[in-house]
Parts: sequence; C-alpha cells; structure tokens
Amino acid sequence: MSAPLHAAFLSLLALPGATQATTAEPVPLYRHLKDWVVGCDNTRHCTALAADESVDGMPLGIQIVRGAGLEGPLQVTIYSQSSLEGPLQLDGKPLALALHEEQHNGVVSWRASGEQAVALVKALRNGSRLTSASNDGELGSSLNGLSASLLLIDSVQGRLGHRSAFMRAGDAPDSAVPPAPALPKLAPFARPEPLGEAEARHIVAAVHAASADAWQDVGDDWQPDTAQAYALSGKRALVSFRYGCGAYNCEYALFTTSRAHPQQAQALQFAEFPGLEQWGDFGGSVEYNADTGVLSSFTKGRGIGDCGVDQSWRFDGQRMQLRSLARMGSCSGSWSQMWPVLWRTQD
Repeated sequence: MSAPLHAAFLSLLALPGATQATTAEPVPLYRHLKDWVVGCDNTRHCTALAADESVDGMPLGIQIVRGAGLEGPLQVTIYSQSSLEGPLQLDGKPLALALHEEQHNGVVSWRASGEQAVALVKALRNGSRLTSASNDGELGSSLNGLSASLLLIDSVQGRLGHRSAFMRAGDAPDSAVPPAPALPKLAPFARPEPLGEAEARHIVAAVHAASADAWQDVGDDWQPDTAQAYALSGKRALVSFRYGCGAYNCEYALFTTSRAHPQQAQALQFAEFPGLEQWGDFGGSVEYNADTGVLSSFTKGRGIGDCGVDQSWRFDGQRMQLRSLARMGSCSGSWSQMWPVLWRTQD
C-alpha cells in the first residue's frame, strides 16, 4: 500500500480503555516465545498457541485459552487435520490422561477444561514434544517456550503467587486475583435502506474522480478492478475500491462521503487503539456487510492462510469502531479460528 493511502487508513482517533491495567502487563499483548505465541486481549483473556515453524505441513496443534479473574475459564485444545493412527504421546510415551476425542469437518480434536485442563497443562509444561502417528507420518508440536508462555499469562492476569497460577503458584487466595476488565459494548447499528443501482454508480464515479490525487503514487493508469458503494445511513455512503491484487492479498482504498454530495469524499477513518498499531494492518481481503454494518479484513501472511491478521469493525453512525482482532505472526499451520485474540467486544 502506498504511504499516503496507508497513512489515510491509519490516521485514527485514540479511544480510552485499551491499556488500563489491573496488573503490571499492559494489554492488548502479543509475544513470540521460542516455539509458542501468546496473545492477551483487552479483557486479559489470553491464548497460548504452539507455533513451531520447523514443522512441515499441518502440525499437531495445541491451544491453551484462559479467561481473567476468579471465574476465568480454562480450556486446552489439541487438534489435527490429519487422520491420526495412534495415541497422543508426550516425549515418546502415551499421554497419561484420558481425553475425549471429537471429529468435526475433518478436524480431530481433544478438549479439556476445568481440573482436567489443569492436569494436562502441568503434564505438557514438563515435556519437550507432543506427538501422534498419522496417515501423513508423525505429527508433533514443540513444547519449547510453553513454560514461559504460561508464566506470561499468569503475569498478565495477576495470578503469580496465587493458587491458580500455572507457574510460581503460592498461597494467596484466588479471590484476590484481579477481575477481568469490562467487555466493551459497541453502539447499535441502524441498517439503512440500501443504495439503488443508479445512485451507487453515481457515487462510485464521483468518489473515483474526487480522489484522483490519492493515486499519484500508485500510477497514472491506476484503475480499480472492483468498486462498490454502500449506504451507511440515510445521508452517508461507504465506497470501496480494490486494486493491486497479488497471489492472495489485495489492496483497498475506502472512503466515506455525503450521498447528496459524493464529490466531498474523505478517506475512511479507523479508531486507533494503543498497543494494536503494529498488528492491525488492514487489507488482504475486505468485505462490508450492509445488513450488520460490519467491515471485515483478512490479511494472509502466506497463501494457505495460517498466519496474518483477522479483524472486523462496525459502523456506529459516524465512524468504524473496532469489533474484533486476532493475529498470528508465526506461519506454523494453524487456522484463523485458533489464533490469539487481541481485541473483543460484546457484539
């Protein structure tokens, strides 16, 4: 994306509340620790994900998710898209825990919660590698970095020295663990009547002409390969131009404008949230849902989509507010539903 367009997309208005800490670690947080990554969102809800990039193909995935506060739930998921032909093994020995196996849409998974999840985490943190035989050969994930990831989660959630800590547990009661911050609630979206075809064409043409100066770094012969207009309200419209598509990512120019005077278009403004600036690259594949007011973006780090940024925003009548953001910076075979979440809302 050209510098002017990138600056336009990310010239944002800061909102409070993203980093109000009840513990020493500011959130949102994303960190790569050896063969693992950790992400903690604005409510201190944390995800640790195995991210061994030395594994060829799809690995044996491991995800540990824990909510903040006294009642913060804990869930561990082990998963694979390959057909497994043997038991889970920890350092070459059968895993000494009976886990319930599930299969859904070709994905095999084992889930543990509560006390069983605590026992599983303790077993894994003391190991080096979790493996299983499959029709694709041995699948495995490194446990190098797991202990550091668990320690970081404890620090973010204020559990160090408490009975529920993964690492460095103590006698402090869990009732004294800091509560989870409140989950932000977005303003409701009022769905307007959609644009008619003639009005949509008129708005697209006017915004394209009015924004010509923005394309000087793209090239004199720049033309979008798709252009769409949507009603944001009875008076405002959103216009999306797609261009510069590569193998699996495209670039986008997004504008808002008056429906009565579309030549007055301005680059769409996004709200900036402290701690998210370096992770929220917008582009790749962008869609707007006119029924819900949700603008979504999925940017791939590589073609199979096992790394990148997945985010969504919602229109509140005046601007786009961040609705969700998940990130995976390590291309290690994990699909987006398992990525660490860095921002969530009640919506």
